[in-house]
Amino acid sequence: MTATIAPIQTVFLVGDRFAGFSAQDDVSTVTQFLADLQTGTYAEAGDPVLVQAAQGVTAFEWDLVREQIRRHGLASRLRAHLPATVLAGRGEVHKCLESNALIADLHQVDDAFFRASLRVHNDNELLLDHQTGQHIQGMVAIEAARQMFLAVSERYFASRHPERNYYFVIESMNTDFENFLFPLDATIEYRIEDQRIDDPSRLSFTVEIGVVQAGRRASVTRVAFTAFDSHVIKAKEGKRARHAVEHLAQRADAGAGVAAPAGQDLVGV
Repeated sequence: MTATIAPIQTVFLVGDRFAGFSAQDDVSTVTQFLADLQTGTYAEAGDPVLVQAAQGVTAFEWDLVREQIRRHGLASRLRAHLPATVLAGRGEVHKCLESNALIADLHQVDDAFFRASLRVHNDNELLLDHQTGQHIQGMVAIEAARQMFLAVSERYFASRHPERNYYFVIESMNTDFENFLFPLDATIEYRIEDQRIDDPSRLSFTVEIGVVQAGRRASVTRVAFTAFDSHVIKAKEGKRARHAVEHLAQRADAGAGVAAPAGQDLVGV
């Protein structure tokens, strides 16, 4: 007779910015979980519990979680698991701060298909001043798509020409939102629909980038972009920047020449 093994309960830990999502059963913020340990919510006796780190949990916080589990004598019951991930590099996602990098475990599946994991830091720039409800805001999915095309291009295409320094220009970028994205594990799928890479001074792509979670696609972004030799595009950018400054300076001069109504001054704000 085969013994029946009871399923292990899983508790997902999320960063404190995702407190709205902790309304779900078996979801807790780091702060809530530490408080529950302190108040004895998790008794030493009982079925095992898998404590799974989800989005927004930093390595520093995770060390504290494990330490507190041990301190309360619950290491044999509470099995803490932090998925091992490798973030894409600073030069790949074009971000200066680790907290703003969204791409992890990037790898190539075939010639035209790439995959990565979404990793959202609790202090990501897009979360600092906006977090509503239980889901991750849509701008995170859009930024993840942007970082994904940069990371794939830098690692697998621009790297073929190490003597060149590329400047990326988006020609079009359109996103459709199909489902809510929650602060749990999600996968980013990147498919090249068209590429023109014969001329190393100009690498052009049209791609589709999907964010997939729990078997459903949360969003799909279609991007057309080109990586130019930086000296070429910087010259064009500088020329157009000069035009913008001169054009608006002329308008400002014209506006300054307009007489103010009696008793009023023209003051910039």
